[in-house]
Amino acid sequence: MRILYDNFIDDLESTAFTVASQNANYPITNAQDQRLTTEYRTEGITGQSIIINLGSAMAINSVAILSHNISSASTASVILEANSSNSWPGATSQTITWNRDTMLKFFTAETYQYWKFSFEDPDNTDGYLSFGRIWLGDYLQIDPSCLVGFKVVKKNSDNINMGKHRQIFATPGTTWRRFEMSFPKTAHTTIAEIEDMYDIVGNHSPVIFCKFDTVRTYQIIEPCYCVIDGEIGFTHEGRQYYSYSLNLEEVK
Repeated sequence: MRILYDNFIDDLESTAFTVASQNANYPITNAQDQRLTTEYRTEGITGQSIIINLGSAMAINSVAILSHNISSASTASVILEANSSNSWPGATSQTITWNRDTMLKFFTAETYQYWKFSFEDPDNTDGYLSFGRIWLGDYLQIDPSCLVGFKVVKKNSDNINMGKHRQIFATPGTTWRRFEMSFPKTAHTTIAEIEDMYDIVGNHSPVIFCKFDTVRTYQIIEPCYCVIDGEIGFTHEGRQYYSYSLNLEEVK
């Protein structure tokens, strides 16, 4: 189980962007907004790029692109490069595999100041590329994980009113997932990392939750953009091992 919670791109003071194009109504800074509906849009579908200057070299081992419109066509490609200066091609590169909702990749940590996304999608019918979030950072590996007995709840915000004779009056809402998990006794080193995460994100900042690390074959446990719901209570099991529960709810 992995949780991405510290997006280095979100540092408003040190991060600087250079883009090939942007729609003035949907600027690149929208990609730093926590809401996926506040999107960044390009003005083309080929030769598009985002260069990110993090302000200093940062160790990164995970990348994500959320709420995008990149097509599944074989002609589409997303490449991530890294370098110690704003010079390209970079010293390293990663090819990011397409996924309908969240494009996500983990790799061996690389420490660089400059990162470049390159996009090609000539068969995109929208005429532009859009992104709700761009994510560069590292992740928290939770071990031991909650492998069985966890609960996934499919929730719904439809507004429903029933008439006297059971006539239904409804306004459609949206659906989202809730994860409820209880973890076995865990060493204090991992507990400290979970505490650090919670101190940073609380219940206010979304994380990317990957229930089974890199598994992408089960829709119900697909990586989820979500917030921690409520407190995390730790129960001492002896010798500085603790059991605990964690609840997360999807956000958009």
